[in-house]
Parts: sequence; C-alpha cells; structure tokens
Amino acid sequence: MMVSSKKPDRYGMRMLTEDVWVDGRAKLCQTGWWLYDWDKRETVQTFPMSEKEQAYGLCKLLNSIEEEGA
Repeated sequence: MMVSSKKPDRYGMRMLTEDVWVDGRAKLCQTGWWLYDWDKRETVQTFPMSEKEQAYGLCKLLNSIEEEGA
C-alpha cells in the first residue's frame, strides 16, 4: 500500500446549506457553494448555486498559487 506524501489542499469547496421551513418542518436545502481556507479556518467566499464553476475555478487557482509558493 502506497502512502501519498502530497499535502492536503489548503482551500476546499463545499455545499452551503440552510434550513428551510416547509409545512412546519425544517428541510435542509443546498443554497450555494462555500469556499473555505482550512489553514486559517475561515470562509474565503460564498457563491450562489448558479456559480459552481466560478467557485471551483477560484478554489483551483488558490490551491495552485499555494502549491507554487511551497
């Protein structure tokens, strides 16, 4: 079994969710995309659902800049 020596990515993209009340019940719904800095433990930016490609592109760009600086 090979163990990867690659450092985990600093920036990650996750689903942004929120509780929406429907007929007196809370329903968990995805409302957008969340770009997070795992080193600083803070939100970089949030995006609406329609901007998935922009969120993904920014995440890849930030990780590639971080990798070059290492």
